[in-house]
Amino acid sequence: MRTLNELLTHTAATRPTAEAVRHRGRSTDYAGLDRAATALAATLREQGVRPGDRVGLWFGKSTETLVTLHAILKCGAAYVPVDPTTPVARAAYILGDCAVRCLVTDAPRLALLQEHGVPAALRTAVLVGDEPVPPGDPALRSTSWAQAVDRPAPDGFEPTAVGPDDLAYILYTSGSTGTPKGVMLSHRNALAFVDWTVTEFGLTAEDRLSSHAPVHFDLSVFDVFAAVSAGACLVLVPEHQRALGPALNRLVAEEGVTVWYSVPGALIRMLDAKNRALLESSRLRTVLFAGEPFALKHLRRLRAALPGAALHNLYGPTETNVCTHHRVTDADLAPDRTASPPIGRPCPYAEARLLGPDGRPVPDVPGAEGELCVTGDSVMLGYWGRTPPAEAAGEAGTHRTGDLVRSLEGGGYLYLGRRDHMIKIRGHRVEPEEIEAVLMRLPDVHEAVCVAVPDADGNQELQAHVVPADGAAPAPADLRAHCMATLPRYMVPAAFHLAGSFPRTSTGKTDRRALAALRLQEAA
Repeated sequence: MRTLNELLTHTAATRPTAEAVRHRGRSTDYAGLDRAATALAATLREQGVRPGDRVGLWFGKSTETLVTLHAILKCGAAYVPVDPTTPVARAAYILGDCAVRCLVTDAPRLALLQEHGVPAALRTAVLVGDEPVPPGDPALRSTSWAQAVDRPAPDGFEPTAVGPDDLAYILYTSGSTGTPKGVMLSHRNALAFVDWTVTEFGLTAEDRLSSHAPVHFDLSVFDVFAAVSAGACLVLVPEHQRALGPALNRLVAEEGVTVWYSVPGALIRMLDAKNRALLESSRLRTVLFAGEPFALKHLRRLRAALPGAALHNLYGPTETNVCTHHRVTDADLAPDRTASPPIGRPCPYAEARLLGPDGRPVPDVPGAEGELCVTGDSVMLGYWGRTPPAEAAGEAGTHRTGDLVRSLEGGGYLYLGRRDHMIKIRGHRVEPEEIEAVLMRLPDVHEAVCVAVPDADGNQELQAHVVPADGAAPAPADLRAHCMATLPRYMVPAAFHLAGSFPRTSTGKTDRRALAALRLQEAA
């Protein structure tokens, strides 16, 4: 089986002059990308990076990011991307938790880290950008990007040979204990997904893929590695434009993007933009979305804007990457339908089963509901520094997603909601996503999120947050009446709040925790 560190070497040898990456008008071909990655890999080796080591990245996404990812893999090491917007305390925790040996960052962030305290295992840093190296810990050796990359690689340099089950990268996600946890993914995990996407979506060297997701978000695995596997061009979305619909439409049009992958929120902002005609006349042939449900009213708008493009719903937590897939059909968008499209059938490398509330398997027959449990080649190695729960239970390679689904007639699954979003109201089980779907049927509602907060008696109550459609101002009384006409009384939110927009996580998803915290602050 191939490994990730072989992809760039192969494509650079077969398509050296082909465009590999575009960023803010700057183009780099495959030969240049491979040459820079090889030079940086040689520098990292000389600085003590060994196979199995962890190397951190903490800077904004750019062509240098891709060089760094491939260089780390050429060393047989694992990359650990840190959200470039994260506070220094969180960055320091992540870098210290997995004992990174080297950090690729910029001078301002390194200065912040030195003020906070350099993690014990960190010995070297490579600094992107032109800022002078900050004074600091003499035990931490710093090298400029130019010194690290603008150099010839030693004669006979070869990427380090690694096995399919060796660690390739660690992605940190929010932990239930309040501290981030590192999801460990192998070369096998990544390539099971990447190889499938190249075939499933017919990727070729003629394609131009968008790169909207930050590299600490698992959607980026498709962008970075499917592009290089197919020999396609990767068009990086500038970080300051990720949330700007008009800018995204211009980029898609001007760069001739053919394949797009993002969370639904980005596509909704593109549809909302006044220049959406650029999207409608673009070269997009395939649009992939994942990360959260795509409200049906907006998915219909996307189909109208791109009638000839294939629309695909991809599902899977970081721990499994994408494990189910569904191509959107006309039936999914029918006028009488109210639910978001299914998350579909398991990908060829994954197997799925349903677990009941007691954690035991339930018959996977049409209409059955349960927590989705996934096994297969894309399932993570485990969490860094922790015994994988599945392994402890004697089921290595198994992951309980925490997502509740319903088995559909003809195969596949419909997403119902998060097990940890599910709440009890006066003894009744309530899925907030169901209430949101009801609110989204109103023309005056653009987005809706329902969260649970404690009431005056310490019980849970539902509160709805609504972003009105352009020019609309729905009255809370009307929103309540609409819910009362459709939902049982215990599912009707106790309060309705109008907002101009919702807070977002660094990966672009709606931040439900922030909304719940806002209500708690107001009640205090």
